[in-house]
Amino acid sequence: MKSFNKGQAIEYTANLGWTKADAKRAVDNLPFPIDEIAILNALVRFAGPELLERQRKQAAQKALVTKKAKMVKDLSQQFEHMVDDYEAQIQDDRSAFVTLLKTLYGIAQRFGYQDNWIDSLLATYAQYTKNGQDEAA
Repeated sequence: MKSFNKGQAIEYTANLGWTKADAKRAVDNLPFPIDEIAILNALVRFAGPELLERQRKQAAQKALVTKKAKMVKDLSQQFEHMVDDYEAQIQDDRSAFVTLLKTLYGIAQRFGYQDNWIDSLLATYAQYTKNGQDEAA
């Protein structure tokens, strides 16, 4: 029967489908040189509790990553909704302000008041709302 040193045992175990890290852990405490049956016995003993514990830890880690990714996604969506709500509120406030200004300026114009800045503001706002409606359509 063939005798293996530690490097050969790790390579042999890796060829059986184990990762090199797990293979190293499985054969770490074995006395070398060692034969194939002793390597297989060590793998069987290691495969039970050690790998089960690692799989539990990996599953817990994956669950934590999934939970955090969901939390980030939820926060992103909440932020998006907040921004949309604030933009809508700003639009409403802007519209109410300009409507009030337009009404008051219309009354003032009846008494001969004229202001180029207000005319420019109202013209710009009219163009802004027209462009906004064109973009929304």
